Amino acid sequence: MPANKPLARRPRFQFSLQALMVLMLVAGFVASFGFYMMRGATGQATDARLVGMLMVLAGPLLFMTLLSVFFSIIRRRR
Repeated sequence: MPANKPLARRPRFQFSLQALMVLMLVAGFVASFGFYMMRGATGQATDARLVGMLMVLAGPLLFMTLLSVFFSIIRRRR
């Protein structure tokens, strides 16, 4: 009778490489929003504030779209 071996368990919270890449992409978008907003606030570029506002308004929609695509890819692999 074989001895009962404990099953190898993954840690409860673990990121895959793909998830880290998506998080870095989102962090890059957030940093660019802040850059354009700050540049427009200092008066260096008048159009930068408009671009920053458009990015802030479109950012959540883009983020949710990326998340839905990411989760659909993960579900197809299973």
